[in-house]
Amino acid sequence: MIMVMAVSQIMAQSPKVQSAYNYLKSGKLDKAKENIDEAAKNPKTMNNPKTWFYLGNIYLSIYTSTNPDYKKLSDNALDIAYDAFKKTKELDTKNEFENQLKLDLINVADQYFNKGVSLIKSNKDYLGAEKDFLESKDINESFGGLDSLSTYYAAIGAEYGGDTADAIQLYNQLVDANYDQPNTYVSLTTIYRAKDEMDKALATIKLAREKYPDNTDVIITETNLYLKMGDSQKALEDLKLALAKEKTNPTLYFAAGVQYNIIADDTTKSDTIRKEAFSEAEKAYKNAVALDSNYFDPNYNLGALYVNKAAAIIGIANQLPFGDKRYDAMKVEADSYLKEAIPYLERAVALHPDDINSLSSLREIYARLGQYEKANAIKERIDKLTK
Repeated sequence: MIMVMAVSQIMAQSPKVQSAYNYLKSGKLDKAKENIDEAAKNPKTMNNPKTWFYLGNIYLSIYTSTNPDYKKLSDNALDIAYDAFKKTKELDTKNEFENQLKLDLINVADQYFNKGVSLIKSNKDYLGAEKDFLESKDINESFGGLDSLSTYYAAIGAEYGGDTADAIQLYNQLVDANYDQPNTYVSLTTIYRAKDEMDKALATIKLAREKYPDNTDVIITETNLYLKMGDSQKALEDLKLALAKEKTNPTLYFAAGVQYNIIADDTTKSDTIRKEAFSEAEKAYKNAVALDSNYFDPNYNLGALYVNKAAAIIGIANQLPFGDKRYDAMKVEADSYLKEAIPYLERAVALHPDDINSLSSLREIYARLGQYEKANAIKERIDKLTK
C-alpha cells in the first residue's frame, strides 16, 4: 500500500522537476540546473511552488559549490536563489515548504553577509558590500526584529562608500536599538561633524560618553569635535583623560601638544598662561618623539615651537632702545632656542626630505647662527624642489 502511494506521487510530478531534484541530490548541478530552468519556463510547472523551491536550492548549491565548473554555471546564482525562494513563498499557499524555506532563507542571508565581507576584504567595494549586507538584513528582519549585525556592517559599507545619508539612517537605527558597539556613536558623530551638523554631533557623542565613559575612541572623537569647534580647553580635558588610559600613544601626546601650542601662541592670553602652555607643548611633543622617533609631525612641530619662541624674543629685543644691554642677553636666549630646534627639524627633514617648510625653517636657523655652508646646501635643495 505504501509503495503504491509513493509511485503515485512520483507519477504526478513533472518529469523535469523530478529530474532536477534527482540530479541535485546526486550532486550533478549542471544537469539539475538544465532541467529546473526548463521547468521554470514551462506553463505546466512554472506556477508550482515546488519548481521554485528546487530552483532556489539548485542555484544556492551552485553559489556555494567549490567546483569551479559548477561555479561558472551562473554569475548571479545567489540573487537567483533568493528570488526563487521569494517566488516559492508567494506560491506556497498551503505552507508546504514553510519550515524548510525559513532555513534556506537564513542560509541565503548568511551567504549575502559573507559576500559583503569578502567584497570589502578583496577590493574595498564598500557600496557593493552595503547592498549585500542590506539583503542579509532584509531577510533576517522578515522573521522579526532588527538584525543589528547586518545593519552595523551595512552602515560601515555606506560610510566608507561615501553614502552618508544611508550611513546616518543605519547608524541611527542602531542607536535607537541601544546596540552595544562604541564605533556606532563614533562614526555617526564623525559624519555629523563632517557635515557641520554640530548639534547632532554633540548629542550623539554625549550619549556615547554616558554609555562608554572609559572608551578611548569615544574620548578622542569628542576631542576632535571640540577641536573643530575651537574649544581647546575642553579638547585638552579629553586628551588628558585619553592619555591617562594610553600613556604610550604618541598620537595622543602630539594632539595634546598641538592644543597647548595653540594656547602658547594666543596673544590674548596672559604671559603666565602662555608660558605654562609652551612648557606643556614642549613636554607633550618630546613624549611623542620619545615614543616614536619616526613620527614626523611632533618632530617638526617641536622644532617650529622653538623657532617661533626665538622669533618672539628677537621681536621684543628689536624694539629695545639702541644700546640697551638687555638686547645681547635676549639674543643669546633666542639663539639657544634655535639650537634646540635643530635636531628636531633635521629629523623632520630626514623623515620627509622634500618638505619645504622643514627645509626653510632649518635654512633660516643655520643662517641666523652663522652656519652659512649648511644654509646654502639647504637653499640648493629648496631650489631644486621648487623649480
